[in-house]
Amino acid sequence: MKKLFPLLFAAAVGSASTYFVMEARQPAQAAVQQPKAEGAPFAAKPKAPEGDVPEVPRKQGTPKFGGKTGGFLPEEIEGVTPEQLNKCRMVLFKTFQDDGVKAARAKQAELRKEAEYASEDEKRNLRPQFEEAAEDVRKATKEAMLAADEELTADVVDKVLDAVEERMKQRLQQGFQKGKK
Repeated sequence: MKKLFPLLFAAAVGSASTYFVMEARQPAQAAVQQPKAEGAPFAAKPKAPEGDVPEVPRKQGTPKFGGKTGGFLPEEIEGVTPEQLNKCRMVLFKTFQDDGVKAARAKQAELRKEAEYASEDEKRNLRPQFEEAAEDVRKATKEAMLAADEELTADVVDKVLDAVEERMKQRLQQGFQKGKK
């Protein structure tokens, strides 16, 4: 079971990033859309906001990136300063554009496709390949994060990736428990 978590972690991080990107786009698109004037075939051009728009403070305990499930990074990680954690948040999203990370995720996706219709024995035989693919995704992500921000250290990045993995394990456990009910 322990070896299954890195595989699920990699899939969950990919799903979480897609979710957060989609969540971020929806409010932005809703803010841009203007209702049509009566009798007009098209919506009016949006006007630029006048003056400075005040930033609404985030309530304590609410997710930073919106959404109901919270972020995939905890608010605090032991041994990581809030400044380092914020840098890691930003850099982590950039890693999805990195060629090495894309290649590692593509390899993982190919394995998932291969395993989709495989028998139970074939799936068991693919397990070492899944574990290797998950480790490759983690290594590529770590390298991309370190390359994107020179102030981050390998130790800090490992702590952040460990926290993400732990968070995904917790969510998977919750999902399994909900599925059993």
